[in-house]
Amino acid sequence: MSLHSKRDCVQLTNAVIIVTGASAGIGQACATALAQHGAHVICVARRHERLLALQQTLPGQHAIYAGDISDPTTMPAVVALALTTFGRLDAIICNAGVGLSMPVAQLQWDDVVRCMNVNVGGVLAGIQAVLPHFMVKKSGAIVVISSVVGVHALPYSGGYAASKGALERLCDALRIELRGSGVKLTVVRPGTVQSEFFSQRMGQNHEVRRTRTPGIPASQVATQIITALTHHPRIMYTRWQDRLLLWGSACFPDLADRVLASMIQWRSDDTSRLH
Repeated sequence: MSLHSKRDCVQLTNAVIIVTGASAGIGQACATALAQHGAHVICVARRHERLLALQQTLPGQHAIYAGDISDPTTMPAVVALALTTFGRLDAIICNAGVGLSMPVAQLQWDDVVRCMNVNVGGVLAGIQAVLPHFMVKKSGAIVVISSVVGVHALPYSGGYAASKGALERLCDALRIELRGSGVKLTVVRPGTVQSEFFSQRMGQNHEVRRTRTPGIPASQVATQIITALTHHPRIMYTRWQDRLLLWGSACFPDLADRVLASMIQWRSDDTSRLH
């Protein structure tokens, strides 16, 4: 069904939507919420056993694909699976990504390359895989999960922020290129989210202690992403505090730097790893 009706339950019923990074966190919450709205979800992630477990919990008919989005063969195969299984494709949520927490002086090149390959290259691969189909039918929704650090980096987020900043610029260009095509693009900028993502980053897990509330549940972010799918805002923040943070850092950059520097907390542990 169309993604342009008045009510969410009508908009999403029978819509076919790809969700990358669906095995955990925001992606898993999106897959669950979309299935509950009557959509058919193509769940993409590297961990096949998790995808199988997720598929068994979802009401309705869905498909799974185990693969790495940075592999250039993955996303074309996912689109082919969607079209073969359901005969249509209406939207993609480009959610899969990897984290990297490390002071800039200690960044390892291999980690930076991996971060860029997944967070930028993998998203680009997904967009390029769906666009030909969307352009022909003159409709479709692309939702890209970025981050507030794609606009303003935090200490020890330099490598990760660089990947999200590059992703933001990619989307800026794409948004203009899509004008008049009928294809909609929304960039979502989450802050801290309660998920495995923060415990499974590459690097030494240096942290910034923030005097704000803990991360919001992934299910809450998923609800907002569904709004992005159905209403197509240009940019979406998941918390008003994050919008305020970016406004403050733009208006008072020196003050923002001093505040962030005063809030740094070093934590050295070995729990961080690629996910």
